[in-house]
Amino acid sequence: MRKSSLVLLSLIAALKVFALPAPTPQTQHFLNLEVVAIIHYGLNTYADKEWGYGDTPAEIFNPTKLDVNQWVQAAKAAGIKRIILVCKHHDGFCLWPSKLNKDYTVANTPWKNGKGDLVKEVREATHKAGLEFAAYLSPWDRHHAEYARPGYVEYFHAQWDDLMDNYGPITEIWLDGANGGDGWYGGARERRSLPGGAEAYYQSERLLDTLFKKSDKAVAFSGLTTDRTVTWPWNERGQVAEDYKFYRERNGKLHFCPPEADTPLRRTWFWHRNDRAKSLKELTDCYFESVGRGGVLDLGLAPNKDGLLDEGDVQRLKEFGAYIAAYKKSRAGKCGEYTVSADKMTLDLNLPEPRTFSAVEIRENLAKGGMRIGEWRIEADGVVIARGPQVGNRRIARFPEVTAKKVSLIVEKCDGKPAISDFSIRKLPRVEDFEGAEIAEVEEKIYPRGKIKFSKTGKAILGADFGKELSLSGFNYDPGKNLNDMTDYYRASASRDGKNWKVVSEAEFGNLKANPVKQSIRFSETVKARYLKIEGLKAIEGEPALKIEQIEYIAE
Repeated sequence: MRKSSLVLLSLIAALKVFALPAPTPQTQHFLNLEVVAIIHYGLNTYADKEWGYGDTPAEIFNPTKLDVNQWVQAAKAAGIKRIILVCKHHDGFCLWPSKLNKDYTVANTPWKNGKGDLVKEVREATHKAGLEFAAYLSPWDRHHAEYARPGYVEYFHAQWDDLMDNYGPITEIWLDGANGGDGWYGGARERRSLPGGAEAYYQSERLLDTLFKKSDKAVAFSGLTTDRTVTWPWNERGQVAEDYKFYRERNGKLHFCPPEADTPLRRTWFWHRNDRAKSLKELTDCYFESVGRGGVLDLGLAPNKDGLLDEGDVQRLKEFGAYIAAYKKSRAGKCGEYTVSADKMTLDLNLPEPRTFSAVEIRENLAKGGMRIGEWRIEADGVVIARGPQVGNRRIARFPEVTAKKVSLIVEKCDGKPAISDFSIRKLPRVEDFEGAEIAEVEEKIYPRGKIKFSKTGKAILGADFGKELSLSGFNYDPGKNLNDMTDYYRASASRDGKNWKVVSEAEFGNLKANPVKQSIRFSETVKARYLKIEGLKAIEGEPALKIEQIEYIAE
């Protein structure tokens, strides 16, 4: 590498160099995975819910064609390298025959006459396919009578011990942020909050100590900040902010904590009849806005009531994997040399002939000083085509196609000299060349405000008159940002004549407080009706309210 020693020393002396921590072997291994999957399957699948209350009968769980190898092979085709199984969601139902839970597990269902163990099946299929196994065990348990009391803490830790000892090695544990609220709680049917907060109540430090002793590769999603913590990027859209804060402080020590950007493959986490996989463009955008911003993409998979992934989901995963593989093969060029001046550092990519490209990829060697680059820009034959903030493990910048012979990375702000391990150009594949047309999509029509006649019969009731009978399949709800009247429990009713009403859906909007994004509700079956009304039954705080601009109606 060519450099001027005097200029380089002068430059470094002029900059404030921070000793930022590098990733641990565990977090670097996590980053190298790029794409992981989290599987939601359980009583909610059969009850057509996203968040179960804890009182759904266990006996409705009875898949007839369950094939976990289909799940795993579909994930592998997408390039997924780790599978996180939701072993217990907020409803408290366990997908393994837990000896700690005598009434709310697969052992109390018709599936395999109560002899099944779904956690074991998924773990074995995952390892057989050469993938890693990880576990989500909801801290919040809306079924358990002792939740929010001391007795539940020991139960929760014993559940983790059971999973780690009998289903390991577990390479990641997921600690969801949903902690407390309304629940069945052994029949008490009340709202409970955690004494002293989640970290103290769950004894998070003790839990992570146990995990890290039992698995030398494991990381923990959220929870306590450690040097093996991976974080939530504050949305469920599969996106990492361009300026995301990778470093977190705890007890005077700085930790490198990369983000895990979760998003469902479909609109929702659990399977619902009228739901479909995201488009290939949506999924590839998620990849470039998560992996391409230094994080990991976590795709949510949702098997159906038969115990299989829908054919459309399997196809989309295959398309996604093929697209990302083609993107990686499009790499062109070889890193050139640094040139250093008093105010910038440049890395030139000199090509033997002009090349057409639409993306660049930059990577820092984080083992050599952590994330140092603060601002950068890309020039093609002297013309600026992209710029951005930090780089980190990977930064992918996309732009309209350009043709150039010389491509330059100019580092404008940096804590010392950057340790760049890769700088290359790429040509983005055309999504249309990978997305098949044979996926059976339900053609839906969105009716936003202004398109139909609304009536408001109360603070938290909205009615819609479509003017004619339609085949209604659901609605979208944008909760806004005001927690004081944000509706998190609703009832939807339909009518043909405006007098006789039938409830077509009643449920909770899950996780609104932490992630207040548009909710897509699909009815369990399409209903013929001219009128539809939505009632807000409960708010996160205060009294529920519904506004006209919050609702979109969906018809087939």
